[in-house]
Amino acid sequence: MPRQPHPFTFMCTRCSWTKTTIPLSDALVIGRDWFAQCPKCGNESLKHVPASQREILKARLEQFFRLHS
Repeated sequence: MPRQPHPFTFMCTRCSWTKTTIPLSDALVIGRDWFAQCPKCGNESLKHVPASQREILKARLEQFFRLHS
């Protein structure tokens, strides 16, 4: 049975761009749930780590305010 992936934080090693994603399902969407390259500088060597509780809270608050603005 499919399982929802854990939240990840993506970091660009070149320009320091960061993004925490909270996938809605196991069907990951490139550019929303998963990043193959940095959207800011195009660097393809992104680092991704499991998101911390603080990063998850920040991402959820950003989603909430984006929906209610």
